Amino acid sequence: MTAQELRDKRSKLFFDAHQIMTGENVSAEQRQSAAKMIADAEQLRADAEMIAACEAETRSASNVQRSQIADAGETRSREERNEATNKALRAYARGEQVETRDLTVAADGAFIPTGVAQTVIAKKWAGSVYDVVGKLSTATGNPMNLPLVNDTAQGFVLIGNSATTTDPSVSSVTIGIDDYRSNPILLDNSLLQDSAFDLLSFITDAEQSRYQRTIASAITAGNGSQIAALTAVSTKVTTNSNVGITYSDLTKVLGTLDVAYSTGACWLMSNATLTGQIMNIVDGQSRPIFLPFNDGGQSGFSGTLFGFPVKINPYQTAFAASAEAVVQFGNFNEGYKLREVQPGITIKVLRERYAELNRLGVVAFARAAGVLADAGTHPIVSLKIHA
Repeated sequence: MTAQELRDKRSKLFFDAHQIMTGENVSAEQRQSAAKMIADAEQLRADAEMIAACEAETRSASNVQRSQIADAGETRSREERNEATNKALRAYARGEQVETRDLTVAADGAFIPTGVAQTVIAKKWAGSVYDVVGKLSTATGNPMNLPLVNDTAQGFVLIGNSATTTDPSVSSVTIGIDDYRSNPILLDNSLLQDSAFDLLSFITDAEQSRYQRTIASAITAGNGSQIAALTAVSTKVTTNSNVGITYSDLTKVLGTLDVAYSTGACWLMSNATLTGQIMNIVDGQSRPIFLPFNDGGQSGFSGTLFGFPVKINPYQTAFAASAEAVVQFGNFNEGYKLREVQPGITIKVLRERYAELNRLGVVAFARAAGVLADAGTHPIVSLKIHA
């Protein structure tokens, strides 16, 4: 279980405990149950912090690690082994022979007399929308149907009533596929020979980040092809004015979602909306309704709103008059399905295309599609700003 999943579970425990303690005539058993929930939530917080620390360390390490069982004569440091790994990658990228028994460059390998400081790389977050939507992984990209079944209008009748057929409402939505590729990363062979830069980690991280940003943007606003816009959900609540989002606007959104979708539900908005609108809202006792996570600086997760986690999507619609889906709430795992074709991102090296420039290119490919999955009871609700 990931740190994020533990935090979501912790938030749910606090929400359930709050529901118990704010009820009427709370019994001793209910108090004991709520106290256990809070104790369990505190343990989950500690577990999440430990897992987050492990995840951070794992991400910082190279994606390709040598075996931790060293040979009897192994005396190299971790930095020296990483350098050997990257030299082997550069040799592979140039099409040269690589020593597979040990990632040590052959006698004619490049000598790098100058040291380099740790490289500073610009960052841009893809947000959490990719993480919260439902995933479908398929072996091929053939069109497929996603069945949608709605039996919520049916029930039982008295046995004396006349018998009538009450079949569930069944429909489907077709999921196609889009082929994506990254623009090539051009690597000069001179750079490959002379640089001690960690190319292996850089290329892997760069292609992964490009894909996540692209897909997150396409999920949010659609791509005009096979990825539908999450912001195009049909169930909407309009704010009372276009001046700002109010407490009652959010409670209307909360009340519009069927309680059946509450488990696993979360809020989705941009960081600008969170800091410029939501954080300014207080209840009748002048208390902020947004409760930040105490470990937000470490975990990257913002906090809760009415007990439900708040997820940040940098591509969400900005606050403005008549703006659609500035804030969304619901079970995104149920309401949106992202289809990805295995094995995910594939990377190819283009050795001949840029040969006359003494360069090679690295390009990545992926196949994906996305659809709204609403069988009729609307698992996602959007907040629209008044005109």
